[in-house]
Amino acid sequence: MNAEMILNLVVASLLSAILYVILKYFQVFKINNLQGLTFNYMTASSFAFFSNYEKNVDCFKHCESFLFFGLGIGLLFIFVFYIAALTAQHAGITATSIAGKMSMVIPILFGIWYFGDQLTPLRTLGIFTALAAVLLSTIKKKKMAEEAHHGKLILLLPLLLFIGSGLVDTTIKLSEHFIITPDNQDLFLTYLFGSAGILGGIGSLYNRFAKSIQFEWNNIFAGIILGVTNYYSLVFLIRFLASPGLGKLHCICHD
Repeated sequence: MNAEMILNLVVASLLSAILYVILKYFQVFKINNLQGLTFNYMTASSFAFFSNYEKNVDCFKHCESFLFFGLGIGLLFIFVFYIAALTAQHAGITATSIAGKMSMVIPILFGIWYFGDQLTPLRTLGIFTALAAVLLSTIKKKKMAEEAHHGKLILLLPLLLFIGSGLVDTTIKLSEHFIITPDNQDLFLTYLFGSAGILGGIGSLYNRFAKSIQFEWNNIFAGIILGVTNYYSLVFLIRFLASPGLGKLHCICHD
């Protein structure tokens, strides 16, 4: 692992940790989770599209093939991010961060099975360490839930986040391997974030008219802050996954 790989991994992990802190403060400042996440994805999608506008417009003519794949991942994204918000707010930032970071075990195991990656002693140790960390975090929350009578949901949240985040990382790895290139990366992220934003928008509009939950400026502002962080965290994650030694890059989108 060279210096660039380490830097990309460290920055991606740091930004991911910041995401969980922001989600925790959603509760403190009474941010509506769904509205905040919706504007988060709208912001991230806008950043992805306008950061490389001309190339995105040009690539749009040739990259319709990954539209539905991006939509599918977007659905998974908003679901997992909603679970992350609940986990941060009810199980704490520590458990959320552990479950989110240790979820990298899942794409590693997938890579061993699908891509034939080598299972080294270091990777084996890392896998067992990650699983132990999530388990211990869940046990700790179990004691807290029993004492506070918060119910069994708190016990499931870190586990659901662990599995969901692992599935997200795996789909990103597959996307990086088969779809994403330096030319179409931002357009792919536009699809991904945009689809999650559209789904969140539909849910927010339903809450607006069916439950009279109003749109508020603090929800929009919080979503924008989260969206900028979210965009760059995924950019650095993709850079790390595209590093030599983590799988060859193949593209199904040709100019």
